[in-house]
Amino acid sequence: MEEAGSRCAEGPVGSAHELVDRGERAITVFGKCTVQSCGGGIGARAADVIVVNVSEITLRGLGCPPESLADELALAMLGIGRETVRRFARDDVGNVDLPAMEAALRDLGGAPAIIVGNAGEVNAGGFDPIDALAELAERYEAWLHVDGAFGLFARVTPKTAHLAKGVERAHSVISDGHKWLNVPYDSGFAFVRDASLLAGAFAIGAAYLPKPGEHPMFGGLGPEASRRARGIAIWATLRAYGRTGYREMVERHLDLAQHLAHRVDDAPDLERLAEVPLNIVCFRYRPKDAKAEELDSLNLRLGAELLADGRVYVGTTRYRGVVALRPAIVNWRTSEADVDLLVDVVRELGMRLGVAAAV
Repeated sequence: MEEAGSRCAEGPVGSAHELVDRGERAITVFGKCTVQSCGGGIGARAADVIVVNVSEITLRGLGCPPESLADELALAMLGIGRETVRRFARDDVGNVDLPAMEAALRDLGGAPAIIVGNAGEVNAGGFDPIDALAELAERYEAWLHVDGAFGLFARVTPKTAHLAKGVERAHSVISDGHKWLNVPYDSGFAFVRDASLLAGAFAIGAAYLPKPGEHPMFGGLGPEASRRARGIAIWATLRAYGRTGYREMVERHLDLAQHLAHRVDDAPDLERLAEVPLNIVCFRYRPKDAKAEELDSLNLRLGAELLADGRVYVGTTRYRGVVALRPAIVNWRTSEADVDLLVDVVRELGMRLGVAAAV
């Protein structure tokens, strides 16, 4: 279903974008992937950076590596550029260095800045201290954007809501529906404190388009004037399961992640590399007496074997300088049996690779 975002009356495009008033705040729900959401979320203030002084630095606070490619792509699309990004990490995990960030903000002397914080990074599910980032943003009049592609769903349950404490203070927040919401790829949304700013960046007009004010011009709230009606799937699943249904699913996935962590810890040939605050378990295959310099190569081959084997799926990454596996539990059908199978298959294939290497 292809939608013309500027022609609300010609189809169900109204369900692809919604403006929901919450007193003094408005929430804009985008039917698009993280890149558009980031672009829409920071677009208005980021344009000010270009107008005021293109040489000024865009600040970015990242709690954990790797960096969010979507945020960097948004900066590149806006003309600010990837090279303007500065990262403030105090260790090899990527925990944010708040004093260094504050010093850099102070040195800007009031020039525009964007702080980007992470709510659930992709390797281990780590969170930046969003409340502390919000304090800096307010003190130095910076724009605070939070990348919560999947970690924003931590707020749905009391068990993990504290991880994203302060996210309501951000100027813009994004999340992906095609992750924990379990709707088809690509679907995502941006929450923007002041939705009126979007029109300044994305407004469109032509003789064949409706006159401003005739009805909501959803095509003027983001980069896409034409798109499929992504919002329908999001509305349908929220309507079907609601907050209670998603809280139950997220809590079940949190329990499964802890079960997987325990299985990894109990296995003599597996090594967990990070804490498990959310739904990702970062670990690697490390058989007894394995040489440290051979572990990266072994785990890369193991990752390829897992894909070829087909019984389970898990991707590889590089965390704290080493190759690792990073299963992320978000699918509504995942069960404890699936988690146990993952551990068994990883160990089975890892042992097979070890035997083959020894021959």
